[in-house]
This record gives sequence, structure tokens and C-alpha cells, in this order.
Amino acid sequence: MRSTHIGGREQARLTAKTTRARRARVFAGAAAGVLTWVFSALARQDVSTHPQCQAGKLQCVHHVIKEMEQRYRKLARACDHDAIFALVYLRTTQTYKQTATTLGYHDVAAVTREDALFATYYFRAYDAYHEGFGTVPPAWQIAFDAATAGAVTAAGDALLGINAHIQRDLAFTLYDVYVTGNLVGKHDHDLVNVFLARVDVAAEVIEKYDPHYTATGDPNLIPAWREQAWQNFMALRDAPDAAARAAVVEQIEGVAAAYALQFVQLFSAAPETVTFRDAYCEANN
Repeated sequence: MRSTHIGGREQARLTAKTTRARRARVFAGAAAGVLTWVFSALARQDVSTHPQCQAGKLQCVHHVIKEMEQRYRKLARACDHDAIFALVYLRTTQTYKQTATTLGYHDVAAVTREDALFATYYFRAYDAYHEGFGTVPPAWQIAFDAATAGAVTAAGDALLGINAHIQRDLAFTLYDVYVTGNLVGKHDHDLVNVFLARVDVAAEVIEKYDPHYTATGDPNLIPAWREQAWQNFMALRDAPDAAARAAVVEQIEGVAAAYALQFVQLFSAAPETVTFRDAYCEANN
């Protein structure tokens, strides 16, 4: 279970501070055009390589959800603040599976391949931060630092994860599937917003983690971020050379990180709020 001891929490805050220099080095690497994390898979096996995911079979989503459930259960048992975004993402993927054959996608196989690779971007970032597998992107570094330190509210944890995943990861995912010849068309990309609008985890978060949780942001925020991700993908696609593409990467990383830093300030949590939240979670899980 997550400790509510103030000394332990202060230690976590100190640990988070020590990562800032590493985050700066990561950002500098992206600015210099070091793109290997962005455009290639890590050596570690990931769910997007499953044969059903490679083929775009809807059964692929079962494997994605299974991986998400395993990761989420571990976080939930520990009352880890990373559990908030993990829950949001799990319910989102389950909703995709439930609606995949009814929304009218032109190419559901392409959307399914994207779904698996998109999830893999999150898994890679999480494992890089918590287990040392690869490099942590700046926006994810900020999000995971905040969760580790108990620096933000539950709403802040959710929004930090959503920001990093959409504003940062989505353009790279779209570019990756384009490179492999499996691009999701703009019609299907926009149609995803329909099922996303149906995802609501507020009651579940309130029941299990934080009675003060409120749904975050304008309902138009995620569609706007997804549209910008599409524009960023096209900028990556149309870049005339490696240097130009690196500049686009720098811009994507910088914007996502800047939003993350703003959210840390906007959703800052007082120590006594964090203590209450952790105790509430332990009592309800």
C-alpha cells in the first residue's frame, strides 16, 4: 500500500527534483535530432507486435486491455497516484472495443493497429521511468514526477497523463503507422472523438480514490488536442529532411512539456490533501 507518512512523501518530492536535470537532457537530445525513441520500438517486447495487432484484428484490443488491467491492478493495490490515468486509459480502451464495429470506421483494422501502438507508447514511457527501459519523454517525466511526489490532485494526475499521451504521443503514433503503410484516415481519426466523449470515469475515481475528484477541462479540449496531433503528424510526414523533422519533434515535445508544467501549478495539492487522498484510497480498495 502507498505510505501516507509525511517523511516518505517528502523523500518522494526530493527524488522527483533530482530527475529535472535528466528531463532537461532528454529534451536537449530531442532538439538535437535524437529520434530513436520516437521512431523505433525498444528491444523489449510490446503489445503492438502481437500478430493479431499487426493484422489489425479486433481481438488485438483484448491483448491491449489485458496488459492495461495487469498494470492497473498493481497500481490500484498500492494506491499509486499513477492509477488515475491508468484507469482513465483502461476504460477508454474498453469503450473503443465496445464501439469499434458500430461507429462506422472506414478502416477499423487501421484504427486497431493505431490503438495498440498508441498504448505501447504509454507502456514504454511508464517502463522507462519506473524500470529504466529507455528514455522518458519530458511531458511523461513531469507527469510521473508529479504522481510520485503527490504533487497534484487526482484531476491533475488524470490531465497530466492525457496531455502527455495526446499532445505528445499521438502525433508520433500516427507517423509510425503511416511509415508502415497503415495510416488511419482523417475520417476515422475524427470519429474516435465520438467514443471518447462517452468515457466517464468520475464516479469510479470518486468511489475508489478521491471524493473531491471532478472531471477535468472543456469537453472540446481533447478533440482540439487530437486535431493538433494530426497537424503535427502531417508536419512530421511532410518534413523535407531529418533536420526539419527534428525541429517538429522539438516543437511537439516542448508544447506537451509546457502544458504539463502549467498543470502541475494549476492542480497543485497541499500535503494534507495528499495524506487524506491516500488514506481514503487505502480504505476503499
